[in-house]
Amino acid sequence: MRLLRIINNSFSYQVSKGVKNIEPFLLAKDSVNQPTAFELDLIDGGVRYVYGFSATQEKIIDEWLYQYPKGSPQNLIDRKSTNQWGTMSALKGKKKIWQESTKDNSLFLSTAVQLNSESLATIFSAIDKLKGLSDGLSQGFGYTCHQANENKESKEEILEFMKTADIGIEDFVVSKETAEEAKISDEMKELLVKKGEDLSKIKLFKVESQHTSDDGSVVSFDFREQESEGTQRLFKLSGPWLKVLEKGYCLVMDELHNSLHPKLVAYLVSMFHNPEINKHGAQLIFVTHETSLLNQDTFRKDQVWFCEKENNVTELFSLADFKVRKGVDNLESAYLSGRYGAVPYLK
Repeated sequence: MRLLRIINNSFSYQVSKGVKNIEPFLLAKDSVNQPTAFELDLIDGGVRYVYGFSATQEKIIDEWLYQYPKGSPQNLIDRKSTNQWGTMSALKGKKKIWQESTKDNSLFLSTAVQLNSESLATIFSAIDKLKGLSDGLSQGFGYTCHQANENKESKEEILEFMKTADIGIEDFVVSKETAEEAKISDEMKELLVKKGEDLSKIKLFKVESQHTSDDGSVVSFDFREQESEGTQRLFKLSGPWLKVLEKGYCLVMDELHNSLHPKLVAYLVSMFHNPEINKHGAQLIFVTHETSLLNQDTFRKDQVWFCEKENNVTELFSLADFKVRKGVDNLESAYLSGRYGAVPYLK
């Protein structure tokens, strides 16, 4: 995700010093001052692109972009070092001006697009689409509330999404209240006051969920106070989840399984595999410890990646690197037995 943030913010670095979001590996002395490299391999409009760069906290070291319209690579960006450029034969437009306008701490891709490069606008747009809702769900509650509050159709979609989990919610109401009225901690209120904020003017979302009691009457719950962590988690997910599927974005998130039943997690993942739901090629990249998802009906081998740490260094490798008998091998059992590695060895 740092790669996407650097690309998105790179042009603004022209008026500042250094390159933000670069964090070198600190647990090996010889790597502390070495460049950090990023590379993105993606397909957009049927064309494969490979874009990457390496950078220190001071400057961009090199940058490259290849497109493969007919299988063979075409060079769009070839930045070798400061003020050193390759031929970049496939790039059309005012290359010289874009090169001269690119500062040491800025990316050529971002600079050229800001200066109206039509040739690079396509790949930049494809990358920008990846970051659509890819910074986690820390703001998921507010995002979902905003969606429901602004659009009746979105609210109905969120409600249906919630009902899928069979959690007993018949409806929900979104309103706003001041920070003074809201049930937030005294510490948070004190912090806001210290920052000079007027609590009576800060508006926060409030949600009431509605359930049906055994006598048929409607009972309202204070959502944040009375609903379970799993229900709150699902609500936070619903807004971003549905928006990603609607727009064909890529959603990147950590610990998808937190507070959710394994069968519900499996259903959420299946939405991305269902062409009737996922009509625009949305993608989901997630980290999980929920091993029950490891089955051949849910994922292709190349879609499953393992993460293993050795000597403080983390390595990613694919299930496709292993021989798996289709329809025979139990992936979960094989993983837990250590066949694929990436399991903790308890001391």
